[in-house]
Amino acid sequence: MRSKEVADLAGVTVRTLRHYHHMGLLPEPPRAANGYRVYGATDVARVLRIKRLASLGVSLQQVKEMLDEEGPGAAAQSGDEALAALDAELAERIEHLQEQRRIIAELRERSIAPDVPPVFGEHVARLKAAGASARFVETELAGLLLVDRLIATGSDEAESVVQFFELLSESNRTDRYVQLNERLYALPADAAEADRQRLADDFVAFMLPLLERGCERYGWELSRERIEAMASPSGLAFAGSDSGGLPGAGEGEGLVNDVFDMYDMETLNAAQRDMSERVSAGVLRALMDRLAS
Repeated sequence: MRSKEVADLAGVTVRTLRHYHHMGLLPEPPRAANGYRVYGATDVARVLRIKRLASLGVSLQQVKEMLDEEGPGAAAQSGDEALAALDAELAERIEHLQEQRRIIAELRERSIAPDVPPVFGEHVARLKAAGASARFVETELAGLLLVDRLIATGSDEAESVVQFFELLSESNRTDRYVQLNERLYALPADAAEADRQRLADDFVAFMLPLLERGCERYGWELSRERIEAMASPSGLAFAGSDSGGLPGAGEGEGLVNDVFDMYDMETLNAAQRDMSERVSAGVLRALMDRLAS
């Protein structure tokens, strides 16, 4: 039989046969006087074995190792090990697919855009309902994606971001949050000192009751470092200034903080960053004064 006949009988292509030869899965058959390969029935059977194993998800390299084993006992043992490994891999893939389906169902049920982490979906929806500009929503979403990826799930920092947004919603202050952030992003790089301070004062007045409520309800820590982390205008600040709970250690934590610093540098101009620092200082001063009293 020639290559085309073997391929037709086994239900593969001639190109597949050549690939099997290249990988050493299928021995090269003898050639006739005219130079054509001459295959036998055993070659067809071997192609069918390869095809059968591959259909189960066994890699071609594993198939080669199984077929190269000497003796039926060794081949059976090798095949069992390969099937056990394949079964474990499939179980993991099924679990991953089920989790994907769960997330998709949640996104559809709550009408959340597919690029929004579900835990932040309602917050983004509330921003849009409050009339947030496309720029603000996009910037906020970009930061939330960084939080979702870089802050360890279940850590104090990750929980604080979610809790902050919950407080915003419960206190019906999302509209004010949007207004203040729109003013922040509209602040020109050469904004007057008085304009920066006025906006900073408004942010401090907005943030203080939310932070105090979070301390009462969620037990947020009132250390200097934690207050500095919570004092920035945006809820994303919970992630930016404190590396506790971040994945990795040492240089890895530094890299994460560097990413958030880069995010601020790329999304805020000089006046906006200065205003943010004024907010942090103002909130820190106010909370420390209240702790001392």
